Amino acid sequence: MKKLLFALAAISALGVATVMAAPIEHHTVLTGKVSTVVAIGTPVTEGQTLITVETLAGPMAASKAVVNGIVTAVNVTTGTDVTRGQVVATVDSK
Repeated sequence: MKKLLFALAAISALGVATVMAAPIEHHTVLTGKVSTVVAIGTPVTEGQTLITVETLAGPMAASKAVVNGIVTAVNVTTGTDVTRGQVVATVDSK
């Protein structure tokens, strides 16, 4: 019985680790022209700005990392227009 419980616990832990390491898409919360973009391969921490856009008040963070990880994809470039809700970057969590 103990071996069965141990096996189930190990399988559950592997499932959680797989979910935690999944790539996370990050969306923009603002609409505007992109002024800065984080580079692919950049390590980021939760809360770190991924892109900024130009607004009437100046550059503002339009997307921030929600996990610690590595940027694996960037879907926008400086000077392009983005729309609120658009996927702008992907971060693989650590």
